[in-house]
Amino acid sequence: MHARFGRVFGGFVWATLALGACATSDSSGSAAEPRYTIVKGDSTPAAREGIPADKQSDIMMMLGQREPTARKCYQDALNEKNDRGFQGTVAVVIQLAPGSKVKVRVSKSTLNSPEVEQCLIDKIQEFEFPNVEQTGDMQYEYLFRPAY
Repeated sequence: MHARFGRVFGGFVWATLALGACATSDSSGSAAEPRYTIVKGDSTPAAREGIPADKQSDIMMMLGQREPTARKCYQDALNEKNDRGFQGTVAVVIQLAPGSKVKVRVSKSTLNSPEVEQCLIDKIQEFEFPNVEQTGDMQYEYLFRPAY
């Protein structure tokens, strides 16, 4: 009976161990924070705003993949300031409309750096976004902290 238990539940134990091994932590042992967080707006649901859920997923994935490009805006300013206290979040609202250029604005910032915020807006406007059938907004929040 014990051998059968191992065969039936062995995959479960292995999967649990594998998932546990994927967790990361810093030197203090606490879970590492992501470099950016995704924030959904408190307004009406996305379907009513015009950006379908599948397009929102595509956009979130694309923004995550392009995070190094956005991070360069922060890193350049950090290199100039050389100040570990220079950190914070920048939340941007991205407006997509059928057949028009993407509009980006900063909705909230604790970074307090107009240079980084403008660079971030410029970079995001260069990204290729999916076509949408109706105008809609999305919010995306970046968390910037020195890596050293």
